[in-house]
Amino acid sequence: MDKSGSIVRSLAKGESVYVDLRVDQGGMLWCGVRIVGQTRRLGFVDCRSLERVDGPQPASAAAAGAKPAGTAHGSPAEIPLSRPTMPAETGYAAIKAQVVKDGEIDSGYIATLEAQARSGGAAASRRAALAHLAAGDFELAQNDLYEAAQHFEAMEAFAGQQRELLRLSLMGRAHALLLQSEFSSALEAIQRARKIAPNSAEAAAMAGWAHYRLNQTDAAVADFEAAQRLGPNESVARLLAKVKQDRNAESDFRQGGSSHFVLRYHGGASHQLAYEIIQTLEGQFRSLSAELRYTPPEPIGVILYTREAFRDVTRTPGWVGAANDGRIRVPVQGVETISPELTQILKHELTHSFIFQKTAGRCPTWLNEGIAQWMEGRRTGGDAAPLVALYERDQAKALRYYPGSWMNLNAAQARFAYAWSLAVVEAIEAQSGLDGIDRLLDAQRSGASGEAALVQALHTKFSDLDQTTIAYLRQTYLH
Repeated sequence: MDKSGSIVRSLAKGESVYVDLRVDQGGMLWCGVRIVGQTRRLGFVDCRSLERVDGPQPASAAAAGAKPAGTAHGSPAEIPLSRPTMPAETGYAAIKAQVVKDGEIDSGYIATLEAQARSGGAAASRRAALAHLAAGDFELAQNDLYEAAQHFEAMEAFAGQQRELLRLSLMGRAHALLLQSEFSSALEAIQRARKIAPNSAEAAAMAGWAHYRLNQTDAAVADFEAAQRLGPNESVARLLAKVKQDRNAESDFRQGGSSHFVLRYHGGASHQLAYEIIQTLEGQFRSLSAELRYTPPEPIGVILYTREAFRDVTRTPGWVGAANDGRIRVPVQGVETISPELTQILKHELTHSFIFQKTAGRCPTWLNEGIAQWMEGRRTGGDAAPLVALYERDQAKALRYYPGSWMNLNAAQARFAYAWSLAVVEAIEAQSGLDGIDRLLDAQRSGASGEAALVQALHTKFSDLDQTTIAYLRQTYLH
């Protein structure tokens, strides 16, 4: 933080950055900044060079992924989570007012409390712990899960033997880690919190979710049942029923896997097919990691069903050929070896897993499905003319960025929604490349939604995106 420091990058007027630190030093007010949606700080700038612009409020972390993601990628995120309850004491409120000022964290104030704690007693340590608690809660509200986890982890050192503060630090960190799909690390924190508060229904439910996403259904059932005994909850009851259904359906399944996948398959599927699927998925995993600039931290569950079992378990409409609700579910009855069609289906569903985890479940269905189709290699082609015609007649407007669950659409409506979403993603990629797709996904993760995400990532609106898409279709396919 010095004017003579090296310049790592120049910011353009109108470019959005997130201020994560403000320090008064040597008569200068320095702001630590990072690019919206990124976790690492870019550097420091003179705060006077920045303009604060009020925008839409980000969605709360409690709602992250709480809504169904849509069609074949189902509902991976009815996560039994709520933001950790903050202390009601006035001391916490006073510290929070000092930690969070004008929508920014005053890290200088936190550092002062930390220094006092190192040379002071229990009261000073409690103030430092509460400061990190306030900062972690603020970052959760801003959907900055990485920074939230860092504050909750730092809080633990100052919580010491104060059991309630230690529980809050562990639960807060677990909450952030679960939303980042870091289930193993989250589970470790949850189990420690459960030793402090063994009658916590919330901790039991969170453990159940972590175990389920780690494909440990027996442990997940036990945790969800414990949560229901401690504090019945409708959301947890639905999850318990779902996990029991999965466990029953997979009771006689074989299991295989690799470093990135846990595969379960019914007895009718050959070992050779299971091996080929794993090898195919591993290649696709490497490709998607590079293209989407993200690597899921935990192995992904893949379940191979008979067609009857697939319909019984997923309850999907007849036009759905595969599903992803956090686990990739594919019917393979009668399939002896992997085919080009099955390869495409696997790439499509694996893309959903990447996108869900990269955006913490906040990606809208039209973007999610559009990217998944594009990644599997599908292109608009013969659908261009019908799409342009429907657009010019102003038909199917309500379906272009349909906000509800695509499970509710009939086959014809779903076909248009899928075709349009692919066309839009094609147009974005043609104009902005994978960088544009990546910026749009980062905007979703950072809490922007709807048109705000488009403006933030691509400096465009839905009406402009419509026109760009139609122009792209005409130029590419209809000239």
